Amino acid sequence: MILINSAQPKRRAEDLASAKRRAADQVVPCQFCKGEIRMDAIRCRHCSEIVNEDYYRQRAQRVRARVNYASWVAYIFGLGALLVFRPVGLLSVAAGLLLSIVYYAIPVEPPQLAARKKIPLSTRLRRQMKLERVAIPIPHLRSKRLIFVGTPLVAALIGYSANVFLLQEPMNQVLHDNAAFNGMRVSTHYEYWIVPGVVVYDLRDLSVRQTPIDVHTALLEFAKRVRERKISRVQLSYRGTTKFEIDGATFRRLGDEYARQNFDYVLYKFPHLFHATKASHVNDSGSARDALVQFHREWYGRDLLTRTVANGL
Repeated sequence: MILINSAQPKRRAEDLASAKRRAADQVVPCQFCKGEIRMDAIRCRHCSEIVNEDYYRQRAQRVRARVNYASWVAYIFGLGALLVFRPVGLLSVAAGLLLSIVYYAIPVEPPQLAARKKIPLSTRLRRQMKLERVAIPIPHLRSKRLIFVGTPLVAALIGYSANVFLLQEPMNQVLHDNAAFNGMRVSTHYEYWIVPGVVVYDLRDLSVRQTPIDVHTALLEFAKRVRERKISRVQLSYRGTTKFEIDGATFRRLGDEYARQNFDYVLYKFPHLFHATKASHVNDSGSARDALVQFHREWYGRDLLTRTVANGL
């Protein structure tokens, strides 16, 4: 009895080894080139295509994980660099988003399997767009990690949607409700589209029908609509170039005073509430009307296309 028990493990091992040898000796046609290959082959020796589906899935998962990790590192670094050196930050954020697109472009399932088994499109999309977790170690804190779900592309889409619904949609409603604003285009969004609390009011285009009072009123209407929001600073821009800034509390007060129809405050004290990002010619010692005219000229009136509009106040 003892001899039989001691011989069984060795016999089982020999059986497994012989089974593997038999499987290795068996040949099957390659599904790509129809050449003969071993049953346990990973690649076809004739066309070099991967024929082992499990190996393909494991390799795709490893590659996707590395690409996703690199995309998050580039994206997070870019967000931090935006506050210090904008060109480097924008380049790094763009690299992170590009890597996110590459991540989604790497197929999870072998293409030949999807074609042969006719996997439903919804199932393929669900597997391809699966949200995976990424853990990024924090420098000098090895035991701490930042956990992210999904990809930077998903985060950017969520951020863009927040800009549209929280800022751009109220501005669009302002422009739509008043026929005097027809032809005026204004982009309102958070700074770099990602910095909450800092709002950029960017005047993009004007028509010849607009007057400075129309431009002024559109800004006040926007201030009235967002006066309940938590805003730390508002940047007044023209076609992407920041011209003036105002702190959030003062901007919210502008909206409140306009809602109360305090036109003396929103018209004649208005120019002195903003701080120019460059040397300004708005004269505090002159008349309130002259200061308002000069404010609009410096905001958008130095452009040849809008000089007539700014001079019409």
